[in-house]
Amino acid sequence: MFKIIFNLDYRFVQKSIRVLGFIGCLAHPVYFLFLKFGLGYWESVYIRGGVALLYLALIFFPREKELNGYQKFYYELVNLTFPAFFTYYFLMNGGNLYWWASMVFAGFGYGFTAKPVFLIFLYPGAVCLASFAFLRSHPHGLPLIEESIKAHVVSFFGGFVASVLKLTMEITHNKIIAVQMALSKSENEKTQAIETARNYAELRKRDDLLRVYVRPSLVQEIHAGVDPSATPPVIQNLSIMFCDIRDFTHLTEVLSPYEKQTFLNQYFTLMTHPIMRHGGEVDKIMGDCVMGVFPTGAGAVRAAIEMRLELQRFNNVMYKGGATMIRNGIGIAKGEVMVGNFGSFEKLDRTVIGEAVNIAARLESKTKMYNLEVVVTEDVIKELPPDFGNYRWIDLVQVKGSSRHLKLYEIYGHQPEEVRRYKNETRELLEKALAIYFQKGFKDASRLFRAMLEKVPAHRLEPADLMDNILRYYIRHCDVWINDSAGAWEQIERWEGVHIFYEK
Repeated sequence: MFKIIFNLDYRFVQKSIRVLGFIGCLAHPVYFLFLKFGLGYWESVYIRGGVALLYLALIFFPREKELNGYQKFYYELVNLTFPAFFTYYFLMNGGNLYWWASMVFAGFGYGFTAKPVFLIFLYPGAVCLASFAFLRSHPHGLPLIEESIKAHVVSFFGGFVASVLKLTMEITHNKIIAVQMALSKSENEKTQAIETARNYAELRKRDDLLRVYVRPSLVQEIHAGVDPSATPPVIQNLSIMFCDIRDFTHLTEVLSPYEKQTFLNQYFTLMTHPIMRHGGEVDKIMGDCVMGVFPTGAGAVRAAIEMRLELQRFNNVMYKGGATMIRNGIGIAKGEVMVGNFGSFEKLDRTVIGEAVNIAARLESKTKMYNLEVVVTEDVIKELPPDFGNYRWIDLVQVKGSSRHLKLYEIYGHQPEEVRRYKNETRELLEKALAIYFQKGFKDASRLFRAMLEKVPAHRLEPADLMDNILRYYIRHCDVWINDSAGAWEQIERWEGVHIFYEK
């Protein structure tokens, strides 16, 4: 504020210096001709020429750097011509209306271009100097000077208003400059910070891309400074999940490549988020199949239930829109697998191999045979909490590539309440029927399966379908054993009481 009032800061007015010089130089000769010969007012070519020359020098003043002391003094000298020049011409022309208005304009212009302290002290001085010069040549002009006081009051008030406006703008300007100067002091640090932020953003972008294409545990190893390619293989006890769309080719045969991509991306988003939320990792996506790896069987089962619920919500929207609903199957197995880098120098894949992987893939493919949605092994069931519920035994099998007999279980925690209630109430009866079946009591088992079939709730969206298709599966098996007259009983004697999956 002190610098502004006492004329020590001229940055704001420097922008208009050249404009003022041009206007002053051009306007004075034009006004001389117009006023003297056009309106017949008193004029002086010497005064006009002198003022024009004063303004002409302003053209050569700098605009981008601070004025020196001489330039500041000269600038204010030129500004003083406003009140002195217009006061003298006002008096010389008898105080007519034109010069009265001109003097008011002069006060406003002086207040806007000069510093406030000059308005307060030098404006009256310039007026007095011009009035004194007038009285020297017109000793009887004192009444006219007294009459000019009214114009000077209005002119001074206009100058005061202009000075306040200019002062407000100049203070704002100086504050901006002060901020810019403060920022410029730390320009190097700021530039460095921006560069660091840019580099960090680029790293984050690359990291996000890496996380999309690489499993999170591998990204964590890279961040920890570990070379993933040098990590030795390890044996771990993990739960493996396979989730595949049924009849994918038929489902998408009418879609364009872009539509297929959009459809699959929407579907994979629904399927992969639950895997991540329940502590698993997406090992890979193969066509329309998702492979997930979990440290526990409970996490895998919870993820499977959530995946099915997400798919149900998606299908409800699709069904209401007239589109075909998606069906998928999920198989989960648990066991020791080898975790390591498999591939070549050109392409390595951090993945898992082992019997559990083979079994999970087979179970997923067999969900279509059972017409069930989620099938898991007994090792997975053993890791569920005691109060988990919503699962039941459905088969005893031996899959291709494995010599073990596996008890398979259905997970139905995602199904409607009435279906869950029915399956929980008939779970013991189903186990009894299965025990009889695997002991080769096919007629008794068939009666139990048919009895349960009569109590199965109807499907909500497809009335012709059942909510417990495993019963039909076993009824067909029983009928084959019972009704085959071409040596079926001889085969029964050789049957070991386990279903063998010879195909993948």
